[in-house]
Amino acid sequence: MSLVKYTSFDGKEVEAYLVRGGGKAGIIVVSEIWGLTDYIRKVAERLAGLGYTAVAPNLYSRSSDIFSQENISSVMRRFFTLPPEKRNDPDTVSKILSSLGEKERAIYRELVEERVATEDRMIKDLEYAYEYLRSLGLNKMGVIGFCMGGGLSFQLSTQKPMDATVVYYGRNPRDLEDISKLKGPVLAHYAGEDSAINQGIPDMVRAMVKYKKELEMKIYPGTYHAFATEGGQVYNERAAKDAWERTVKFFNVNLG
Repeated sequence: MSLVKYTSFDGKEVEAYLVRGGGKAGIIVVSEIWGLTDYIRKVAERLAGLGYTAVAPNLYSRSSDIFSQENISSVMRRFFTLPPEKRNDPDTVSKILSSLGEKERAIYRELVEERVATEDRMIKDLEYAYEYLRSLGLNKMGVIGFCMGGGLSFQLSTQKPMDATVVYYGRNPRDLEDISKLKGPVLAHYAGEDSAINQGIPDMVRAMVKYKKELEMKIYPGTYHAFATEGGQVYNERAAKDAWERTVKFFNVNLG
C-alpha cells in the first residue's frame, strides 16, 4: 500500500491510495463526501486482500489543506443535521453561512453552491484514475462508491467501460439515458430510510429495463444513508456485512 500521484485532465496531480493485489483486475474506490477517510482506505485494503489492485483517489487533492475530513465535517454536518424542511429555508441557511470562516465558506461553495461543477471535475479525475489503473496492465476494471461516491461511481460507469459497478446508496446518473452506455452489470445497495436517494430508484430501474442492462439491488429496511460506514453514527452491522458479502461475490463473478 502506498500514496501515489497521477496526472489528471488539467495537468494537476491527484493523490491516491493504492493497494496492489495479485490479480489482473483493478477497482476504483470512490469516497464519501468526507474524502479519503480511514474507512475508504480499509475498503481498498480489503479489496486488495481479495486479489484486486485498488486505488482510492483523493478528490480534494487540489485543495487538500482546506478540504480535510475535519473541515468538511464541520461544515456539512451543520446542514445534514437540519430537519429536511429547514435545509432550503433562506433564513436558516443564511444564519449558518454567517457563522462560517473563510475556509468553511470555500467548502460550502464547492460542495453545495457549485456542486454540479465540482462533481464534473471529480468525474474527470476518476476517468484518469481509470487510465492510471489500466497503465498498470490490469485487464478488467471495476468501481465501488459510497454516498456521494456512489453517485459518482454510477456516473463513471456510463463514461468508462466498467466490467462491474457497485453503488452504495448513491444517486442515479444525471441523465438516465446514459445508462444505455453501461458495459457491465451494476450492484446497488440502498438504505430503507433514505427518501432523498430512494425516490430515484423507480426511474433508474425503468432505464435499466429499457436498455436491457444487468442490475442486482437490495434495499435494507430500517437502515439509514451511510449504514455501511464503520464507526459512523448510523452504522448497521448486519446490513453492512450482508452488503459486503454481496459485493465480494459480485466482484468475484464479474472480475474474476
